[in-house]
Amino acid sequence: MIKRVFISVFCIVITASASSTEEERPKIGLVLGGGGALGFAHIGVLKELEEQQIPIDYIGGTSMGAIVAGMYASGMSPDEIEKQFTSLNWWDVLKDGSQMQYMVYRRKQDYKRYLGLEVGFNHLKFLFPPGMSYGQKLNNVLENFSLNSAGITDFDDLNIPYRAVATDLLKGESVVLKSGSLARAMRASMAVPGVFTPVRMDGCVYVDGGILDNIPVDVVRNMGADYIIAVDVGASAAELSQQSDFQSLGSVLGRTYTLMKRPEQERQLESSDLVIEPDLVEFSAGAFQMVAEIIPVGLEAAKKKAKQLETLSVSEADFQTYLKKQRRVRKTEIEIKSIQVAGNKTVPDARIRYRIQSTEGPIDLNTVYDDVSRIYGMELFQTVSYELKPNGEGYDLTYDAIDKFWGPAYLHFGMKLETSSETSLLWAMLLDYTHTQLNAYGGEIRFEIEGGGLVRGVGAEWYQPLSRGGRFFIAPAIELSDDLINIYSDNNIVAEVDQDSIIGRLDAGISAFEYGEVRIGIQGGHVWDSGNSGIIALPEVDDTVVGITTQVRLNQLNDPYFPTKGYEVAFNGFFTREELGSDQTFSRIDFGATAPLTFGRHTFTPTFSAGSSLGTDLPFYATFHLGGMDNFAGYAPYQLFGNYYGLVSLGYRYRMMRLPPTYGDGVFAILRMDVGNVWQDSDDISVKNTNIGALAGLGADTIIGRIIVGIGKAEEVSDPHVYLSIGNTF
Repeated sequence: MIKRVFISVFCIVITASASSTEEERPKIGLVLGGGGALGFAHIGVLKELEEQQIPIDYIGGTSMGAIVAGMYASGMSPDEIEKQFTSLNWWDVLKDGSQMQYMVYRRKQDYKRYLGLEVGFNHLKFLFPPGMSYGQKLNNVLENFSLNSAGITDFDDLNIPYRAVATDLLKGESVVLKSGSLARAMRASMAVPGVFTPVRMDGCVYVDGGILDNIPVDVVRNMGADYIIAVDVGASAAELSQQSDFQSLGSVLGRTYTLMKRPEQERQLESSDLVIEPDLVEFSAGAFQMVAEIIPVGLEAAKKKAKQLETLSVSEADFQTYLKKQRRVRKTEIEIKSIQVAGNKTVPDARIRYRIQSTEGPIDLNTVYDDVSRIYGMELFQTVSYELKPNGEGYDLTYDAIDKFWGPAYLHFGMKLETSSETSLLWAMLLDYTHTQLNAYGGEIRFEIEGGGLVRGVGAEWYQPLSRGGRFFIAPAIELSDDLINIYSDNNIVAEVDQDSIIGRLDAGISAFEYGEVRIGIQGGHVWDSGNSGIIALPEVDDTVVGITTQVRLNQLNDPYFPTKGYEVAFNGFFTREELGSDQTFSRIDFGATAPLTFGRHTFTPTFSAGSSLGTDLPFYATFHLGGMDNFAGYAPYQLFGNYYGLVSLGYRYRMMRLPPTYGDGVFAILRMDVGNVWQDSDDISVKNTNIGALAGLGADTIIGRIIVGIGKAEEVSDPHVYLSIGNTF
């Protein structure tokens, strides 16, 4: 009996002592400031805090600080956060836009022809997107990061109570986000004006919280923290801006921005108990690709505060208890009870649901991510995200598709500039007007105007799906063109042909959505060829042309200019008949295919294409043409033409460096070997009767399209061609 009493008293004393220790320990709040890519240093700070066995009771942040804080609050370890960030392709995330593999085929064609700028043109008014990036891919990343918080709408219920700070443009004030979707809160806090589009929710328009409260010490203090650790990743940049000579616009604007923001930041820092300032003077806020180099800087800065931090350490047992809470996994399996579509106003639900492959039952995240990419690939939405909402023992999976407010009518612009040492300057400008959502089935009409040195034309097409799913369609179109074509003999220009045409077309087809399409149709029109000048006389052509067309297109390349994987296959057929009203009977078919292979920085691109007149004699306006930088290097455009052709190319590309994500992708060394020829008669076709050409140069994938500088040489041409190509391909 006495023994039992003794044990009971001992347990009460120990429990009271432990409770007393817990009550005496100050509640620690961690504040992570904004700073773009500089915020990766927060991960290093978290590593050192855990090494020192310091538990965090409350956490909050702004911009990138809000993202790192949210990931930690949802249950990720510092090492897991580091792994997630270092494994990201930041060039892809910040480039935004749809992934080419998931983009509907019509939009893939647009992506290659037009610059990235899209302008709304509705009711005779221009509407501009509110940022360079819609933040779609960043949304996807944040949703993946915060999956452990699925179903949580009160941020106090996260593994660590959490707050994010954003700025409400409507009210002009700082807003503390403490409930709702964790991913959306993080995205709102980092909606940098002009870079990412604002986040609209709950009647507010949110942009980057750093505009008004970049280091929200007061917010975390109000959560109940007794001791505040603040991490200021912008201190070194502020100091550097003060030392500038202010002889450049960038230095003046940078210092002005610092003077506007810094006083409030310093006021917040003064109210904290410990400030950690990583020395990030060698890095810029846009250096997202340098995450692996920035994280250790934060770790080193925290280590310098080891003496102050050690007073906050707890015992091994207490810290393990803390980690058990912080690393808590809430659900190992998520059961989907229903699938919903929300947010869309102009696009019918049925068209969106046609792109969804997720089903009720255990969630398949890969399928969910593919669904989001397929919906976004329709190119009709500003952003597409998903959210899991509790529904009994399971969840409702909701796809939130926000319409582009600057639609449904758009202007696109294209630019092409190509010159060589032996030919005149080739240039062209392209203006496109596309009006989408003409009806519930997604009909759209397009008008194009192309003007340039050698090619001029206008065209219109009405693309009309025949069902809500959009699988079958019809597409009437008309094109008018005026082309100037140089005629060569022995590598010299001997004449110039002025080719005018007006062509009408009616196609019916099957859409394979992101994979491609198949068309069959009837085409009719008129072509006029006349020799403008030259040392040889050319016959005049005044032909009515009527025939049947066929097209098969498959495209799963991941980039229109510098692909690293995927494939593209194309087949075209045109068959005219006098019985249909054509002045001449002829047939032409052509086929092309490419499939790049990538190993690290090395990409090999084999390409094959061929064309045949099927034994008929093609008029000049229907002959196959070879020549130009992309179509048999060493020859001028249209230099080779005939009834048959074959061309095999093997390209090699080495990525020399990466551009900052906001400027493009990479800079490449380029080599290509071309083997092929054109023939007038099928009896002339042979491997022996082929020519060889080669191209060597440098290329860059930029925000204005591709840029290539190269030199091409063909064995049958005495002088090499020096090429400069800037812009799109059309």
